[in-house]
Amino acid sequence: MRKTSDLVDEMRAEAKNAWLVAIAVGFETETKFVFSSRRHPLEELDQLVLNGGSPIGLLRFDKETSAVQGSYRPFVEYEKEDWAKKYLAGLLDKTAEIVELSQQQTHSFPKAY
Repeated sequence: MRKTSDLVDEMRAEAKNAWLVAIAVGFETETKFVFSSRRHPLEELDQLVLNGGSPIGLLRFDKETSAVQGSYRPFVEYEKEDWAKKYLAGLLDKTAEIVELSQQQTHSFPKAY
């Protein structure tokens, strides 16, 4: 697996011409997301990996008139794995919920003292 900074760089590059991009991080019983719109995506991804998550791929969202169109791309580490494609494709069924999550404020990073 590449460094988390490489994955965040890949997400940021994809986000340059997209409305929103997210890294899908898989856990045994749930999926968490690191959004391109966040201030500290590397710290968020590092924490999720430290907590046992596996970054699987990118979800890309483009706004077309009033609708949001989603697409996905597994990271190169998983691009030949059918389960990864099915997993990411299944997440697109929850596009509205994922977009809503991206707009919520997070207070996890950085911690204020």
